[in-house]
Order: sequence, then C-alpha cells, then structure tokens
Amino acid sequence: MDMTSKLWKEMVDLEDAVFFLQLSDGRLACYYNYVVESELAGYIHVLGECGKVIYSFHVKDRAATISSLPCLVQESQVSAWAMLEWRLEVDRAEEKKKEDRDTEIVVRPVNGEFHSTTSESHLLNMPLHILESIMELCVGVEYMKFRATCKRCSLAAPLIQWSTKTKLKSCSLISLWLMVLDNYQDTITFIDPMFGDMYFMKTPQELKGGYEIHCSRYGWLLMYKFEKGSRLVFFNPFTVDIRELPEVKYMESFCFSAPPTSPNCMVVGFTRAGAWHVCIYFVSRESAWSVYSLEFGSDPYYFHFPIFRGQDIYTLCNDERIEVFRDLTDDDYSWEDIGDVPSRSSAQYFLSNCDQHLLLVIIGKFGRSVEVFKLDESTQEWEKVDALGKHMIFICNTSCLCLEAKSPEMGNKIYFPRLLHKDNTKIVFYSFETCRYHTFDDKHIQESFGANFFETKHLCFPHAWIEPSWP
Repeated sequence: MDMTSKLWKEMVDLEDAVFFLQLSDGRLACYYNYVVESELAGYIHVLGECGKVIYSFHVKDRAATISSLPCLVQESQVSAWAMLEWRLEVDRAEEKKKEDRDTEIVVRPVNGEFHSTTSESHLLNMPLHILESIMELCVGVEYMKFRATCKRCSLAAPLIQWSTKTKLKSCSLISLWLMVLDNYQDTITFIDPMFGDMYFMKTPQELKGGYEIHCSRYGWLLMYKFEKGSRLVFFNPFTVDIRELPEVKYMESFCFSAPPTSPNCMVVGFTRAGAWHVCIYFVSRESAWSVYSLEFGSDPYYFHFPIFRGQDIYTLCNDERIEVFRDLTDDDYSWEDIGDVPSRSSAQYFLSNCDQHLLLVIIGKFGRSVEVFKLDESTQEWEKVDALGKHMIFICNTSCLCLEAKSPEMGNKIYFPRLLHKDNTKIVFYSFETCRYHTFDDKHIQESFGANFFETKHLCFPHAWIEPSWP
C-alpha cells in the first residue's frame, strides 16, 4: 500500500523480505521479517498438508518449490520460524556441498607430468582458421560463451543469427524445448532438456501485457490476452511471426489442427460459460467464428486437453471421461461419450495422441505415481502401458505431446516443466526404466534424486513445450 496515494502496487520482488504462512490444522498465521543475505529471502513459505510440507514461492522468479519436513521436526511441535530455520540449514548444507565440488582442484597426469586443471589453456595458441573450424561444430550457449571470452575468440566465432545456423538447427531438433514467457521482464526463455542450454529473446512488442499460452503444436503457440477486445494470436518464436485471429470471448481450452500457414488450419475453443460453448475458426477461409451451443443440463462440462484425430476432436471431460466431437463443422455434428477414465484420488490427468492411439497420463499427488494408459476403442477399455519404447511425452498445464524420440537417450520418458531446486537448466523427467525421476547432464542421465517432486521447482510464468522449427 502506497500510503501517500492510498493505492495498492504489486511487488515483483520481495528482496530481503520473507513471509511465512501457516495454513494447516485449520489455523491461519502470517509471519513477516527481513532476513538479509539469507537463502530464505524473497520467498513466501507456506506450511500445509497437516504440517508435513512446505511450499516455497519465489516472488521474483515466480517459481514454486515443495519440500518435505522430516518427522523429527513435525513431532517437536516447534514454532513456524523454527521450521524456517530447518529449511535454511538444509539449503546451507546443499550449498556447502556444491561449493566444495566447485573449488576442488583436480590433478591429472599428462605425458608423464602432472598439471593442475587451473593452468592456462593453450587453445588460443592455435591458428585462427583451426579455431573457426572448431566453432563450426559448436552450438547454443557454448558458442556464445566462447565468443565472449576475448577478442580472438570473437573473431573465431562471428556474430550470427542463432535461428539460421545450420548446426544449431540439426542439434536443437533432438528434443522439444521448454519455453517460458516472463511478463514482467518481457523476455522469453528456452531451455533444452537434454543439454541444459538456455536461449533468450525479447518479447515482441505486440505480445507484451499479460498473454497466456493456451496451446502449442508444430512450432507455433496459440496465445490469449484477456482484456477489452480480447486478443487471440498465433506466434512462432523462431520466425517471430505473429498472426492475429478475430476477436472471440474467453475460452477455457483450445486446439488447432495444423500450422496457421496451412490452408487446412482449424482452431477450436471450448468453454462452460454463456450460451455458446464451442467456437470454430478456419484460418484461411473464414472472417468470423462459428459458434455452437451444447446441452449440458444442470452440470456444465469442463473440456481440457482437446486433440485432433483426423477431423474428430477428443477431449478430457471433468477428469472423469473422454468425449469425442465428430463433424463439428456440420449442423448435424455428433457428441459422444466413449468411456470413463481410471479414477485416482488427488491426481492430474493429461490426454495425448500417439501413433493413432489415445493416451492418458495420470500423475499422482506430488508426483508420487506416474501411470500411462492406452484406450482400446473397440472395447472402450483402458490398457496400462508399462513402457513408452522409442516415444517420449512432454506435459504441462495446457498441452500433452507424445513424439517419437530422435535420440535413444530421450525415449521412454516423461518430461515435466520442473527444474531442480537452485538450478535453472536441469529439467526433470520420469524414466520408465528406473521408475524414478532424473535430469540430464549432456546426454548422460544423472542419478535418481527421488520418487516425487520434492526439491523441484515449478514455473508459474506462462510456459509450454514447443518444437523448434525454422523455414
């Protein structure tokens, strides 16, 4: 509260301040203090789940981390600030281990002599054309870091447009990237889940001001901005191509059948509110949306994760069953219920399409369980899938994409929009081979860090998985 103007102003950074909220056992308590130069600073910590879990939300980064309190702390009935001190001690111990690893000096024998790894490199003594040849094989962040080292490195690695570099194209297509839209700093970040590289670009002027990501496919994003005269746009961040669609009311979920550059691109949106529940738009044919009303009765349906299979649209309804819409562009379209989904308590459901099979992914609370089912449409029964083989699944709040892995290391895994705590490049995935969570270190799988999402970070900025693509 600005006491002069009597107006509320949003804080985008708590800096050295910290909040602690205690919501468990039907009690509500709020603590506030300054903790200068502390790992706790900048966070809102929430004690929940009957005192067994701490949710930590970093205001500036807009990322949430969950931590499990040890039984000893739970049983001691200490104050909330004592629990914060426990969290601080855990962070200090982890940081100390990291510092010890970073400062360790490794000595190796070379040609019968011993040399420290801290000795000066002779890389820059080689001819410039040799350095240039080496840099032709480098991509992404390693290219940029090398170029920034010195003037000689800058000459060997000239400034290029990263989206047009042939080697970058071929290497980047191994995997989808996680794209994060920072609406406060107006930046877009891409994270490569295998190599851990990060790429940045400024948000185009036309997309500033609070856009949400509703759908991602074919290297394009369908983005919505809720305001007077609401805007719906297609955006390709690799070509910076923005295509505005006609105004449409707020829809809860969207899907599209093809890239907007295709003459067959159809966009479909679903909502529970109002008189019209389905909106359809052909990008290359129509000048306005076609709208349809559904007979919900007394229980409005919530459709999410809609996907195209040919001209039919399959969608998850109320996390309870699968609905299919056939011939939506005709007045005599059909709307069918094709079966219930397996019921799980406190779980998240995701729907995807894989090799003409309908897949259902169920993630248990805190990621403690991961299940995948395939629908047998002849019997309308779900068959449990124990392995994905050469396929990989990428899930987030708005999309669930199943693709064939182009690298064997990427297959048989589910990738989440989660990062290791205090590491902004390590993306978390679930391996069906180990039934555990891991991250990549280049192409090497790091050791398991657990059987749940504890000590991982969830991004609260708008984000989506996107397929890197260039003309």
